[in-house]
Amino acid sequence: MQTLFQRFWKRKEGAAATEFALLILPFAYLIFAIINIALTYFVDTSLDAAMNKTTRKVRVGYANSNNWSINEFKADVCANLMVSFGCAKGLVVRAVVVTDMNSVNYASPVQNGTLAVSDSYNVGTAGDYVLVQAFLPWKPVLAFYNFSSARLSDGTYILSASHLFKNEPFK
Repeated sequence: MQTLFQRFWKRKEGAAATEFALLILPFAYLIFAIINIALTYFVDTSLDAAMNKTTRKVRVGYANSNNWSINEFKADVCANLMVSFGCAKGLVVRAVVVTDMNSVNYASPVQNGTLAVSDSYNVGTAGDYVLVQAFLPWKPVLAFYNFSSARLSDGTYILSASHLFKNEPFK
């Protein structure tokens, strides 16, 4: 028995295949995790940039002069996203006029594992301070880990973007 073990121990032909088999799963998991996080941050950054472009139209009075509803606002945000990933059906927008800067209230999107924010759209008039928040449900590619507290009970992340601004005088 000892000579059989010694012969097995000295042979190295399958060492590379064995090492590859042991390391491929953790390596693949790491690669997919990096891709998932990168894609999530890409979409989140894209949402923020799209919100910036769209809220600019609100701030300068374009949205008011064209009588935008919440649907036009959402369509413009989704059109400005680099990659939409279901933006049109999942985007939730909350736009409120802020009367007192001491009482600015950022809505928390997730409560008890459900989306707790509903659509509201009031962009005020010239000179008003407006807080616009957008929430986009994002299903991760790999749901094996959790890197955000804004998460629904089914594992969906809630990406968000917020802009607080003062409407410019409209012409």
